[in-house]
Amino acid sequence: MVHYNKNERYIKYLCHFHFDQDFFECHEILEEQWKLELNDDYKKVWLGLIRLSVVLYHYRRKNFTGAKKLMRHVISFSNDSSLLEMAGIDPIRFKQIISDLQLNIQNETDFHHFELPINDQELVKGYQNQKEHYASFTEDLMNKHSTRDRSDVISERLKQLELRKKKIESKQK
Repeated sequence: MVHYNKNERYIKYLCHFHFDQDFFECHEILEEQWKLELNDDYKKVWLGLIRLSVVLYHYRRKNFTGAKKLMRHVISFSNDSSLLEMAGIDPIRFKQIISDLQLNIQNETDFHHFELPINDQELVKGYQNQKEHYASFTEDLMNKHSTRDRSDVISERLKQLELRKKKIESKQK
């Protein structure tokens, strides 16, 4: 297992989160890590951060319904201080940020970016050293989902659904 502050995908996630606010790319990057992760607790960490990215992607696009649907998972993640600490995130500050985020989404206020409260200085250095490779937020990131070829993801989801159906059928026999 690679320690989180040496994990290249997590560092890329943080770069996209903080520098260009490309939440779609944040999702893509950590989804790969989540699929490859062998440690069940880290799978939960990556899933929590993926869901946060999706919430922010929806929220910035004013898709409040989509953001609200996933927000309960992000709140649950924010309440698990051991998972947050595994990602080098300050649990108290993060919980407050998520509480504020929930209120903003509920009230359908305009999107405001925030930084993740990273309390591991080695991790901060790891992503700050990459800043020159990332641009600032641009409007074209708002609808990035519509410009990507996701056929491989859709194909994999259908394959997994078929496997689950076969598993259920075999248990019923």
